[in-house]
Amino acid sequence: MNINHKCKIVDGKILPSDIGRFKNDLERFDGKDVGITIDSWKKIRTNKQNNALHLFFELLATELNLSGQEIKRIINVDVPWTGELVKSIIWKPIQKTQLKKKSTTQLTTDEIDVIYDIINREIGEKCGIHVDFPNIEQLFGEY
Repeated sequence: MNINHKCKIVDGKILPSDIGRFKNDLERFDGKDVGITIDSWKKIRTNKQNNALHLFFELLATELNLSGQEIKRIINVDVPWTGELVKSIIWKPIQKTQLKKKSTTQLTTDEIDVIYDIINREIGEKCGIHVDFPNIEQLFGEY
């Protein structure tokens, strides 16, 4: 079992951001041997960022379709781009190669920017398409 707590170390003392949860976990493991790892805290993507990520997949799929960039399937039939195809054929292979992470749920906020920048550059050079990463207005349907 792996439990993570966001903490600060000040003057050699561990200061958890959620002291109640931290104490609860200490009580759960009272008397047991445990391993403790100290690492820099990496902020995992937020729900809003996840929504923006999937909106980006849809927006890029639309632009790829509008510009005539079709996918040739195994049965040699043109299939239009979808957000899910953008995710599985473009985003995830780059994510796996660059970051060694299989799921978008594992991405930090900075890692999303890294993969987006690669895709935006490559699609721009190859297809002349640039899709801005969605902003807050686009997430709430105000675009």
